[in-house]
Amino acid sequence: MDNLDKNIIAIMRRDSRCPFVEIANQLGVSEGTVRSRVHKLTEEGVIRGFTIKTSSKNVKALVEIKIDVNTDTQDIARELAGYEGVTEVFEVTGDQDIIAIVDVESSQHLNEIIERVRRYDNILSTRTRLILKEHYGEV
Repeated sequence: MDNLDKNIIAIMRRDSRCPFVEIANQLGVSEGTVRSRVHKLTEEGVIRGFTIKTSSKNVKALVEIKIDVNTDTQDIARELAGYEGVTEVFEVTGDQDIIAIVDVESSQHLNEIIERVRRYDNILSTRTRLILKEHYGEV
């Protein structure tokens, strides 16, 4: 991945709907170049998907999960990623092993997800942090 690829990705992170023509104009290359680069980055798995950021009155939280040492973290992370309302799951270092980003319509739904996670035999603890305000930065 070269600097042009990085710049294309940076623009698309800010606005994934930005037209290729506009990206090309910003970077001083042709629209075809941008199109082929995005296609190549998608085929190689560098770009894994396109998403949107919404502003809503939903309850958003970080659910930090500590698991037993003899547990396959990746298996739990994959399962959590399939829960309705879980938008992202990260395997992390530190006191916790997994962080799930939850975006749901109510605190009741959030609590249902947390209770479901706690039912796993290999989950040692959870800690939930409500997201009060979001700020999106440049990449």
